Amino acid sequence: MPKPTLVFAALLLGLGLGAFALSGSRTALLPAYVGGTLAVLAGLALAYAGARRHLMHVAAVVALLGALAPAAALAIRAAQMSPLALSVNVGMLALSAALLAMMIRSFVVARRSRTAD
Repeated sequence: MPKPTLVFAALLLGLGLGAFALSGSRTALLPAYVGGTLAVLAGLALAYAGARRHLMHVAAVVALLGALAPAAALAIRAAQMSPLALSVNVGMLALSAALLAMMIRSFVVARRSRTAD
């Protein structure tokens, strides 16, 4: 799971940096913060195989928070958001939720294979 996490991290970094370049608002960098954190965790997971499971669980929590933050913002004030803010929030929600779903599926498969042995 570390390599797909790096891909999603790069997408979130690109989304945040692109939104910042277009708006100049520091809050537009929120996807980049989540992406940066995921990139560090995935890099550590690749470097330290013994801690990979724990690091990927932490990355799943980061992905969960990365999905909850824009979901809450959209639920509270989607009608007042600019088109850029709306698209960044929807993009961050979609990327984080997709990564989280992939991670949960991976955890379930790993758990089943461990108990089958």
